[in-house]
Amino acid sequence: LDEIVNLPLPTQAKLLRALQERQVQPLGSKQPVRVSVRIIAAANVSLEREVRAGRFRQDVYYRLNEFAITLPPLRERDDILHLANEFLPEASMELGRPCRKISEAAAQVLLRYHWPGNVRELRNVIRRAILLASDVIEPAHLSVIPVDSPPTAALREELALDGCSLKETADAAAAHAEQHAIRRVLQVTSGNKSEAARLLRTDYKTLHVKMKQYGIDAGLFRESRGVLTRP
Repeated sequence: LDEIVNLPLPTQAKLLRALQERQVQPLGSKQPVRVSVRIIAAANVSLEREVRAGRFRQDVYYRLNEFAITLPPLRERDDILHLANEFLPEASMELGRPCRKISEAAAQVLLRYHWPGNVRELRNVIRRAILLASDVIEPAHLSVIPVDSPPTAALREELALDGCSLKETADAAAAHAEQHAIRRVLQVTSGNKSEAARLLRTDYKTLHVKMKQYGIDAGLFRESRGVLTRP
């Protein structure tokens, strides 16, 4: 049971009955059915804190907490680069892109980042980097911002001159990254929008809308595999 902390309280009561009585009542049935299962539950927040806050039943917590394994967040572990290098060939094979190396500068970015999304976020960052990089993965290919990287004076001046709010600045940065990713994937697929949508993990209609929004013409990528063509 992944993310068990999100289980609604009424459902927690049903789970408690199953744990205590070893039986469940199937939907539409009037008779309970005995079950013999071993429950493995996971949560990305402290269940003890959720119990104190009244969002998780104490009796369910005690029933599940027979043997607990606490995993530290990714930012506190020393195997970030090992995991990143494990994900490289996996993503390379799935996306049909050559396996690349991570540069020393990019490795330092991965080590400094705080990883709020833990291993799942790391896996997705590596996938996007493989799509964006043409050779070695560099910091520019990583969609992360190290927590110890203060804004430069030039950036502060630019924001002040533009008079942009934080949301406007974030939206502009996200749009820029989105355009770059779409163009890069269209280059890889030689303008094949169906394949590009698959690689970007979105549906064809959404990709079509985004391309129209950014003025991206797939036809410009069909005759130039390996060369990024801009309108």
